[in-house]
Amino acid sequence: MSNLATRLQDTLYAQRLSVNSFAKKVGVSQQAISKIVRGETRSPKNIVEIATALGVDVHWLKTGEGEPNITPHSSILVSNEPDEKHTHRINRYDFQLSAGDGIINSDYPETISSIWLTPEGMMQIIGRYSEKGICIFKVPTDSMEPTISSKDLVFIDTNITYFAGDGIYAFRLNGKDYIKRLQQLPTGIIRALSDNKLYDPFDITEELFDTAEIVGKFIRVVPLNPKDL
Repeated sequence: MSNLATRLQDTLYAQRLSVNSFAKKVGVSQQAISKIVRGETRSPKNIVEIATALGVDVHWLKTGEGEPNITPHSSILVSNEPDEKHTHRINRYDFQLSAGDGIINSDYPETISSIWLTPEGMMQIIGRYSEKGICIFKVPTDSMEPTISSKDLVFIDTNITYFAGDGIYAFRLNGKDYIKRLQQLPTGIIRALSDNKLYDPFDITEELFDTAEIVGKFIRVVPLNPKDL
């Protein structure tokens, strides 16, 4: 039976993902993923997040037992309607966050749909127990690829309305909305980066950043793969 390192290596190779790009997708350092791939970390704490980002079964990735593909059981984690099991509601808003040059959006986006998750679904899909402040948006450009595709849905924690360390944020600046990887430099300047290297980064001074409104912090991306039937 293969070990965790081998299963992760094989899955990354099959999905044509580099360690660096996958680390960004999970939201951890490249070093952390490299240690798992090399077999140095045998029981990673973020195994659920890693499996979710890969779209594989958590139990299979952890133990090698069962099948790598997510089983039909996973479909019962999410529902379009609430019931006694699906009690955690997350709304999807008609509010596109730009990852490119910024697009002007409505201050009061409409809810276009909602999903309901079980407690297990919250942990497997969102990576936390509470849905409070969690919203779903869509990114209409390719400037955050490969981390976020224009076809993906992005989960954002709107409880985080301040700069809480380096990471991907949705924020409003000068009347435009952005989703960028924000990095604080030793000078205090905030650098806004796109994961797609075709887009140039830009710097935000401390004074200007004080006028920015942080919508929330990126916590999860769910790829959508529509198929013709």
